[in-house]
Order: sequence, then structure tokens, then C-alpha cells
Amino acid sequence: MAGYRAKRRRKQPKSFLGRSFLISIFLNIMFILAFNNLLSFEFINIPEIEDIIEVTMVELPSIKSPTTVKPEITREEPIAEVSVRPRVEPTLPEPAKIQEIETKPLVEKNEMVVESNPRVEVKMPEIEIPAREEVAQIKEEISIVPNVQIADRDLTPSIASRREIEGEVLEKGEFEIQARLGLEGQDRIESTYGTIVTPGELSTLPKTTEKESPFDQRPLAIMIDNASVSRPQSGLGNANIVYEVLAEGGITRFLAIFATQDTNKVGPIRSARPYFITKALEHNAVYVHAGESPDAAIFIKEERIDDINELIHFQPFWRVSERKPPHNLYSSTEKLRQEAKRLGYIEMVNKGDYQFEIDAREELIGKDIQKIAIKYNTNYSVSYEYVSGTQLYVRFINGKPHTDLETGQQLQAKNIIIQHSNKKILDSEGRLAVDLIGKGTGLIIYNGRSEEITWLKETQRSKTFFYNKDGNRLAIQPGNVWIQIVHPDTEIIH
Repeated sequence: MAGYRAKRRRKQPKSFLGRSFLISIFLNIMFILAFNNLLSFEFINIPEIEDIIEVTMVELPSIKSPTTVKPEITREEPIAEVSVRPRVEPTLPEPAKIQEIETKPLVEKNEMVVESNPRVEVKMPEIEIPAREEVAQIKEEISIVPNVQIADRDLTPSIASRREIEGEVLEKGEFEIQARLGLEGQDRIESTYGTIVTPGELSTLPKTTEKESPFDQRPLAIMIDNASVSRPQSGLGNANIVYEVLAEGGITRFLAIFATQDTNKVGPIRSARPYFITKALEHNAVYVHAGESPDAAIFIKEERIDDINELIHFQPFWRVSERKPPHNLYSSTEKLRQEAKRLGYIEMVNKGDYQFEIDAREELIGKDIQKIAIKYNTNYSVSYEYVSGTQLYVRFINGKPHTDLETGQQLQAKNIIIQHSNKKILDSEGRLAVDLIGKGTGLIIYNGRSEEITWLKETQRSKTFFYNKDGNRLAIQPGNVWIQIVHPDTEIIH
């Protein structure tokens, strides 16, 4: 079978060229027919042109540029010539001539007439003053004050020209002038009269005394610990007044009054006791403490004490880690004053409400005291020694210098007052009551001398006054005060 087909293909070969020709003819015929149909069915719409606009181009001749015709000069003008003139030497002006003017007094008539007191017409004398120009002589004199020279200028009023100033010199330092300031034809300006102080004559100014305000910021009364673990304390050296009083257990505590001085750190701060509050009231102070005894709590409430209690108003307080509670609580006078302001306490008070009487001329007539010791008990023996160079007493506790923690300096006192007051035990805790209202005896010391005193305090809020043996009130020296409140049986050596 395969051989038969092969033979057949060899016998009848295909004519490719003939077929292609026929196909091309057929396609051309179909294309022509299709194109004719498109034209016949008007698939392409060509719009008819109704109007034909004919445009004719005409070439116009170019415009010639205008020309400027220069006018002819028919008249000849002369040409400027520069001529050099010969140099002329300048001539000085003639000196000014002083014109002599005869002065006449100006008299004004007042048409108003008062029947009871007629006006008297006053005429100024006609005085002619020759024109002159004077230069004042200077006399140099050395004053009594060393290293200071004062130029004493003995001057009299000088007149430059009568054309400007007309008048009469009466005496040194005083004259009356009549000045003509208007031009001719204008109204005349009347003369000015006055007193002239001659330069060079020194006058003593009135002495001015600086007045001190009677008001000041309200004091702070701060409770400060005096246990052995709390020493040395901070801020006691800056206090104006320091009270030392026995508390329970045989220890003492301080009440520090800060009125005119401040401290960045004060403490350790401890709890309140009623008799300390009494001293705070005496100075109209804001009372600062950390807690209180039962009696002190009643006292604060009943007397409406302006106080800052760390248990309630904790903002101005902080504790240090170097010491154990309760001996590590501190504050500053700045923070405490800010807290007092926030609580609405009065900031300004009369100085007479909290100061002791002060007189630098006050002298004590008692015996000399160079050293004094106050033995509260075995563990609390306080002593002072006088330093004549500073006129201050330095403080010791149990025979050792009592120093300030912040400055490291030994505490000092300008005034020392020993006040005898009775005391009694209130409860099983050993809390005390100290009699600070009433009267008693004591001793005042300053400037190396002493004098026996009596003291008097009439009410809770009144001040304590000190009197000598003759009943005259005593004043203290300017400076700080340490007040040692002791029982009458307390041993005092001096």
C-alpha cells in the first residue's frame, strides 16, 4: 500500500504556482466589489461646500522711515568766556561796638483802685552799668578733712553785655535783673527777680536719720531636740532667742525663736509641750513641732494656736538617713514661712510684740562673771565662758564645746538669763508642768557682769519683764539671748 501511494505522488505532482495565481485573482475581484458597495451605500458622508470665499493677496509698498531735519541756526550767540580775577586778601571785620543805651524804668499803671488800700507806684532807680566782662578769681583752699580739696570760687555775677542784660547788683549772691528778651517792635518781657547762691560756698545738708520700720515678719518658734544622739543640732546659732527647759526623763529641750535671722536647716524637731507654747505666745510666733503631748493637744485647740505640725502639715519637713527616728526630722525657716503663708498666718507683726527691751548703754552693777555652770542633772550640765575680745559667752555641754552641725562653730550668747520657775510632774510618763506665768527670781549676765533680777509675766500672751532689786526694769544688749529656765533648787556655780 505504501508503495502504491508513493508511486501516485510521483506520478501526479502538485502545481503550487497555479493555485497561488488563482487565489490572488479571486481576492482582487472581491476587494473591488466591496469598495464599490461602500461608495454606493454612502457610508462616508462628505459635506457639501455651499459658499466659496475667494482671497486675493495684494502686495503693499513698504513705509519709509521718517527723517529728522536739523534746523538751521540763523542767529549767532556769543560764546561764554572764563576770566580769572586777581586774588584779593581777606579783610578782618571791625570789632563790635558796644552801644550805650540809657535805661529807663518801666512803670505800669493799674486802672483798678481799691478805696481802702490804694496802690503805691514803685519806680526802679535808673542806674547805668558800664559794660565789662569779668572772669571770676578762683581761690584753692584745702579743707580740714584729709585728702579732700575743695575749690572755693569767690564769684560775683558777671555781665557780658548791656545789650542783653540790664540790672543792678545788690550784694554778693543776691541780685535783681531786668532782662530784655524781645526784639524791637515786640512786647517787652518783664524782669525776673530771684536769689542766686554764689558757687563755691558750701552749705551743710540736713542730717537724715534712717527710720526703722516698727513691723517685721512673724517669728517662728521651733521645738528642737537635745538628746545626746541629736547633738550637734542645726540652726541654733542663727536663732534670736533660745529657751532651754527640762522635759520628761531628765532631758532638756530647746525652743528656738527665729525673728530676724534665718537658717537653711534647723532640727532635729520634736513634739510640743504646753509651757513651750506659752513662750511662743509671748513672742506672737508661729509654733513649729512634730506631734504633741495630750495636754499640749488640748492647749493648741483651746487657745487656737497658729502652729505647723509635721503630723498634719508635712510639706516643709524632711528626714535624714544619718540619724535614727525620731531624732532625724529637719526643716528650714524658708520652707516654714512658706507653709505659714499657705495656712494664712499673719506675716507682719509689730516688733514690740516679741522683742525684749534693748539698750546698748545698759550696765549691770552686780559682780563679774567669767564662767557659770548650770547643772540640770548629771547628764545635762550646761556652762558658759566669757571671751572678753568678742564680749560673748561660748557654750559647753557636759564640759565639751556645744557646736552647730552646719557651721561647726561653737554656740555663743550675748545675753544669758537664768529664770527660776517651779515645776511638777503631771503623769506616769514624767511629763512636767512649769510655772512661767506669775513672778520669780533669776540672774541676768552680759559683758562679763551680772545682776540679780525678778521677773514678771501676767498672762499667757504677755511678755516677761525683768527688774533689778530696786524695781527698775532692765534691758538686754543687742544680740542673741539664751534663757535657762531652771527649778529654784537647781545647782548654779559661778
